[in-house]
Amino acid sequence: MPNGQTVRSVSKAMELLDILLRRRTPMSLSELAEGAGYPKSTTHALLTTLRDCSMVEQKPDGRYYLGIRLFECGCAVSSQWDISTTSRSFLEHLANTTGACAFISVMEGASVITFDQCVGNTGMRVVSEIGCRLPLHATSQGKLLLSGFPDGEVLRRMNAAPLEAFTPHTIVDPRRLVELMSQIRADGYAVEDGEFKIGLRSVSAPVYDRTGAMRYALGVVGFFRRVRSEGFEAAVREVTESAAGLSQAIGYRPGLAGQVREYP
Repeated sequence: MPNGQTVRSVSKAMELLDILLRRRTPMSLSELAEGAGYPKSTTHALLTTLRDCSMVEQKPDGRYYLGIRLFECGCAVSSQWDISTTSRSFLEHLANTTGACAFISVMEGASVITFDQCVGNTGMRVVSEIGCRLPLHATSQGKLLLSGFPDGEVLRRMNAAPLEAFTPHTIVDPRRLVELMSQIRADGYAVEDGEFKIGLRSVSAPVYDRTGAMRYALGVVGFFRRVRSEGFEAAVREVTESAAGLSQAIGYRPGLAGQVREYP
């Protein structure tokens, strides 16, 4: 929104770029002028300037679309986003506020790998070593990342090999895991209730990248009494809020990118 220190012409040009970004398809001068609410003459002058800077380009029929210069800018920005560095403050916040161990994980084939963690203020380390492979079906981070796939893909992956029962609470029926996916998607987080190690409970929430893809799972694990305890419910709130904050910190913008999951 323009204010007293805003250069109006720059603000108007950015609005045209935002319209093209939201539409994701070439647009005519008339469509852009109508969408922005500017006169055609003003819109044309702005687009000409943007085209000269390679921020927009034109098709032979005169329609405008986002230019290669924006792609170069995006690549330069994304190269500065080091997820390990960016996530560190979020991990420390989660560990300090929940007293549990905080972690961030990524899916790798049929496993989930934790690539950074932070021990809670109790000093008790209950997470696996960094780089250790953990099962998808028995951890909150694994189930969360699975929920980014269609049910059919989840079932295919879970049927690829027999599922190991790590505790009496481990879900080893692929069909039951598929049934959980809709609940995880609706809740916006996944829970592990003693399924990997007796006594341990964890919660994980999704971290989206700038394309809208679910790339990472941010969460905490600890000796919570039960998943319906006040302490665990507070941890759920902290984790979901922190995951949303980390997503924005690495470039995710709701509404500008569809939430999709690429098959590794």
